[in-house]
Amino acid sequence: MGCLDGRVAVITGGSRGLGRATVERFAREGAHVITGSTRQPDQAFGDGIQWQHLDMQDQASIAALIQRAGDDHGRLDILVNNAGIEVEETAEQSSDDDWQRISDINMRGVFEATRAAIALMRKGGGGSIVNLGSISAFVSDPNLALYNASKAWVIGFTRSVAVDHGKDGIRCNAVCPGWIMTDMLMQTFGQAADVDAAIKDAIAKHPLGRLGEPRDIANAIVWLASDEASFVSGTTLTVDGALTAGAPVDPGSSA
Repeated sequence: MGCLDGRVAVITGGSRGLGRATVERFAREGAHVITGSTRQPDQAFGDGIQWQHLDMQDQASIAALIQRAGDDHGRLDILVNNAGIEVEETAEQSSDDDWQRISDINMRGVFEATRAAIALMRKGGGGSIVNLGSISAFVSDPNLALYNASKAWVIGFTRSVAVDHGKDGIRCNAVCPGWIMTDMLMQTFGQAADVDAAIKDAIAKHPLGRLGEPRDIANAIVWLASDEASFVSGTTLTVDGALTAGAPVDPGSSA
């Protein structure tokens, strides 16, 4: 038996990267997983995992994903708000369309999914919501103005849900990943003149001597969703290999 045995979970953005790792980990822990994304998975999911198309800019599409948990299983125990995008621009460079997409997917989409999930969770006596934040909510990466701001919003929203709906038996927390080896991160590295050198430099900045893997984030999400974290709510769990724990400049590096 796994720590999520028999639980019903909805995970947004589950076709690749952190989402896929989380979907597969939840299934191994015994959960019934419903996931959705704009693109079909590159590889078929195994038993216990249901997929359907999800458009995070469409309220009806989000509602349909949540409602599937109620229709198929009669309840919803866990929601993981994973789906999100980046826009690699400064504030000055960002367009109205950039703002709309970030706002719709990274903020309103999280709100819509959460609002729909709360009603279903309340009927079942409670549940756990885990939102994907980012270390960019605390230490802004350059050229990601709207993304950074959206992730700071996720942290504030997480706390509000935890405070307002604890009485419903609903916990809400956020995981804040650091530099994790995903397609999104590789796109960022791809802008460098020397990709291998950029990756090597990034690794050198991490006290643990490596970049994160999707499974590192999936492990944290599973714990927050499980009964082992039953008194954990309204908090953020940073998973970044101590990247943000130290001073930004090493005095000894200039010696």
